[in-house]
Amino acid sequence: MSMKEATVDPVDRTLPSPGAVEGSGFLLQLLRQTAGQTISELAAAMGVSRSTVVQRLDFLHERGLVSNGTSGSGSRGRPAAVSRFDPAGGIVLAVQIGMTGCRFAVTDLSGEVLADRLVSIDIPAGPERVLADLEKNFVEIVRETGRELAEIAGIGVGIPSAIELLTYSRSLGQAGTDWDREWFASNLRERFHSPVFIDLDVNLLALAERQKAWPHEEVFVCIKLGTLIDAAIVVNGAPIHGVSKLAGELGHIKVGGSTVPCTCGGVGCLDAVASGNALVKQLAREGSTVTHVSDVVALVAQGDPQAVRAVREAGRHIGEALASVVNLLNPSVIAAWGYLTGAETALFAGIREGLYQNALPGSSERLRLVSTALGDLAGVQGAASMVIDEVLEPAAVDRMIVQGSW
Repeated sequence: MSMKEATVDPVDRTLPSPGAVEGSGFLLQLLRQTAGQTISELAAAMGVSRSTVVQRLDFLHERGLVSNGTSGSGSRGRPAAVSRFDPAGGIVLAVQIGMTGCRFAVTDLSGEVLADRLVSIDIPAGPERVLADLEKNFVEIVRETGRELAEIAGIGVGIPSAIELLTYSRSLGQAGTDWDREWFASNLRERFHSPVFIDLDVNLLALAERQKAWPHEEVFVCIKLGTLIDAAIVVNGAPIHGVSKLAGELGHIKVGGSTVPCTCGGVGCLDAVASGNALVKQLAREGSTVTHVSDVVALVAQGDPQAVRAVREAGRHIGEALASVVNLLNPSVIAAWGYLTGAETALFAGIREGLYQNALPGSSERLRLVSTALGDLAGVQGAASMVIDEVLEPAAVDRMIVQGSW
């Protein structure tokens, strides 16, 4: 089925005026924060009449965003009628684009994953090829859930940084293709008639992990240790992007004494010395049969001494680079994600060695180094969270009701 055939146009309905809708999004926000509220409770919280609340609830109910029920409080007398946020009122498409594969997911409006899949993808083939693969897999995975494309509230895309994309392409002997994010987003918007939000994959990993596992940490760092190395820094719940959108380029911190050339054009970069890609090259030179970082992890699991030594040494270099981050930002948690964390014992031993030997004792004494709690779904859950925060923001909900579509 082609995208044109699969796309469902927004439902044609008589649309309300902005004035009649105003406050609907705020009401929905109140319902999202509780297990359900009565009309009287909502009227008191909003400072409006019961009739106004009823009208706004009707708008939200018509679009499937609220459902009705009873309080079930256990008190005597007739149970009170309550309204609740209904996360089934829309779906979110999320994708984490990795160097060697893409993780796709469909979630409801609470971020619960309804279906997911991992698909191999040819990143160096360029954005046009990747876009076609995204289109095909999104249509198929929505169909698997039994939902409709017209129910899509938004699309979240986690994409590697421009430096990562260029570095990986060059490591394969290719020139690399410039990824225009706005071109990518506008094409997805046009094909799915839905808002599209794009951020760095590692930022979305960090966002999801922090929200789910460490919601009260002021400074939270997430490191991606896969084919390449990257990092994200979350301060008070928001990822730091930097003026050129290049914050977190941990893979291009220099390793002292190293003269290994990096595909970025420099020498001694952490990526060139300690990434999964670097380990594959190193172990292949030493006679091991490896073609992917997952092969390196498998060798470590088998107790191969060369692989264990190489991963631990890579961890030490990563820890040395992280020491600068710890001294500067004093994070409470560093969470690691990616293929290399499959060799956690050897990897973390090396990271701790390099980190604690180089970080200030006062900055590192309360630091926790952990593997991500969300595992393989962290990236798509972060992408879904980004979309949900945007499309369910009160003004966005009001606008959606007036326009008749997301």
